[in-house]
Amino acid sequence: MNNNWIESYWEFMITDNIEEAIPLKSLHFPKSFFKYRWLTERTIQTIEEGYIWLAEIASLNDPFECSIQFDNDECLRHFYGSDQFRLTFEIMTGQRLTTKEISVLSTSDKPYDEYLKICALRKIAIGINSEEQLKKVQRRWTEIVEEMNRNLRICSFSLNSSSLLLWSHYACEHKGICIEYDLEDVDEIRAFMQPVMYRDRVHKIGLFEEYTTMQMIGASLIKSKDWVYEQEWRLTIFKQKDKFPQKMKVPVPKGIYLGTRFALNSDDLKNKLFKIASAKGIPIFQMEKHPQEFKLVKGNFKI
Repeated sequence: MNNNWIESYWEFMITDNIEEAIPLKSLHFPKSFFKYRWLTERTIQTIEEGYIWLAEIASLNDPFECSIQFDNDECLRHFYGSDQFRLTFEIMTGQRLTTKEISVLSTSDKPYDEYLKICALRKIAIGINSEEQLKKVQRRWTEIVEEMNRNLRICSFSLNSSSLLLWSHYACEHKGICIEYDLEDVDEIRAFMQPVMYRDRVHKIGLFEEYTTMQMIGASLIKSKDWVYEQEWRLTIFKQKDKFPQKMKVPVPKGIYLGTRFALNSDDLKNKLFKIASAKGIPIFQMEKHPQEFKLVKGNFKI
C-alpha cells in the first residue's frame, strides 16, 4: 500500500490547510477499521451499546506518545531579537545592548553561550550556565506538553485484521476478538479520524508559540517506525470547553473475528458475545493458522 499521501495530509493538517487536507483524506479513507480487544464484560458492553472508548494519552503503552520537541536555540534567537528582550535587559542591568550584539545573539548557532560572553564582558553576573538553562527550559516544556496532552483523547484502529503481533499485543495473545467497523458515513467520527505517520525522529517546532492545538494533534499522529506494522488510524478528540467525550457512538460492526485461542475464554463470556452478535446480525469469523505459512487467515464460524 502506498502511503506517501499521508505526509502531504499531515503537512496540510498542522498548517490548518483544511481545503487541501479534507479531500486528500476522503480520497484514501478506508472501508474498514479494525479494533482488537480482549474478551471482557466491557468489550461485550461496547458492542451491545454501540460505542467506542477514548483513552487518555498517559494510559497508552508507548512512552513516546504525543512527543514533540522544540528548538531551544531557535527560541532564544527569536527572543534575543525582540524589543521585549532589549527593554528587559536594559531595565534589569541598567545597560543597553548594541545593534551588533543583538545581531550576534539573534543569529548565533549557540545564542545562550554568546549571551554569557556578552554578560561576562560587561561584568554582569549570570547564575546559570548553558546546560542548566537548557534543563530548566526543558522542564518547563515538558510541563506544557503534559498539560496540553490532558486535553486530548484517542481511540486507535488498525487496517489489518490478521496481524500476528496485534493479535498478541491487544487481543490477549489471540484469545480475544477483532471488531470490524465501517465509519465512512459517521460524520462526527470521520472528521477526527486520521492516519498515523511513522518516522525515525520526534516532531520538532521552533518556538513555544508554535505549539497550537493542531501541532498537538499532529504530534499525536507520529510514532516510531517500530510500530509501522500496526497500520494505525486514530480518532483524536480534543477538549472544547465542556465538551470532552470519553465514549462515542459507532455503527453496528461489520464483523467480529475470533482469535485462534478464543475457545479458552469462559463459556459465559463466549455465549454473551454470540447472543449479542446474533441479535444485531453481526457475522462472526474464526481466525485460523495457515497450514504452511506464518500467517492468519479468515475462516467461517458456526456456533
